[in-house]
Amino acid sequence: MHELRKDYIFDRWVIVNTERAKRPKDFIKQHPKIKDHGPCPFCPGNEKMTPPEIARVNEKGEWILRVFENKFPAVTSEGNPEVRTEGDFFTSGNAFGKHEVLVETPRHNQKFYELPVETIAKYLQLLFKRRDALYKVPGIKFVAMFKNHGLEAGTSLAHEHTQMIAYNRLPANIEREIKAITTYHRKHRKCPYCRVLELERKGPRRIVENDSFLAFTPYASIFEFEIGIFSKRHVDSFSRLNEKERNDLAELLKKILSKLAELQAPYNMYFHEAPKGKKHHIHVKIVPRLITWGGFEHCTGCIINTVSPEHAAEFFREEEKE
Repeated sequence: MHELRKDYIFDRWVIVNTERAKRPKDFIKQHPKIKDHGPCPFCPGNEKMTPPEIARVNEKGEWILRVFENKFPAVTSEGNPEVRTEGDFFTSGNAFGKHEVLVETPRHNQKFYELPVETIAKYLQLLFKRRDALYKVPGIKFVAMFKNHGLEAGTSLAHEHTQMIAYNRLPANIEREIKAITTYHRKHRKCPYCRVLELERKGPRRIVENDSFLAFTPYASIFEFEIGIFSKRHVDSFSRLNEKERNDLAELLKKILSKLAELQAPYNMYFHEAPKGKKHHIHVKIVPRLITWGGFEHCTGCIINTVSPEHAAEFFREEEKE
């Protein structure tokens, strides 16, 4: 069956083509490995190979989490955060901001999903603490928090880590999301994602939930096995989560990424929120990078997804059929 689906709030379309579908195990393949050359700068004993440490979390006298500036930053604090336009089309400015790295484990080959829930909760607490600090830097308009896992997902170092890029621009996709949420709220006096949660909680795309978060495969997923993890409480900033909510988010992250590991999938994980004063509903997106987009996707912006979100949810619920 070929089905055309529209995103919940965006004018973004997906073709779900189940005739081209594969079983989950068919996605397991040999992905290119990240080659380790020389000593790893993220391993204990090599701390001097990184820029000066900004923060750490210790356990039994040794660090389990470290934060420092990226040695090869995408943005710098040099120059002026102002963006100017010259003529009709030439808008530019300094790529102003700060770029930090959070190392998630001292063990070189340990994967994120192998961490104890308690450590993932501490990771979230430290990540959101750094998020708050970066927003205090004058000129910063957005703090992107994201994790790349695997070469095809954009990482160049095998040692597990997360990045934070704070810069002088509100991203177009976040701006579009804020606009869509605001438009829906004006019309219905309700957050659209709160309504989505009500519907998906009862539907075939539900994966798992706990007291604070619900995980499901989005109706118009643009990536095979894409997952959204949404806060049940309407909250617009990750820094507003309490300890119980951080622990619950850590629990679902471990559970879902442990299942995704069966596919040996490269993935990107990112934290969606809005700057202070903007309407939003926080959620974490996990997007496996199993398929390479072709000409149709790049030409039209419409994605062909060969795994229906309903089938993907069955996989994560461990209900897939042979």
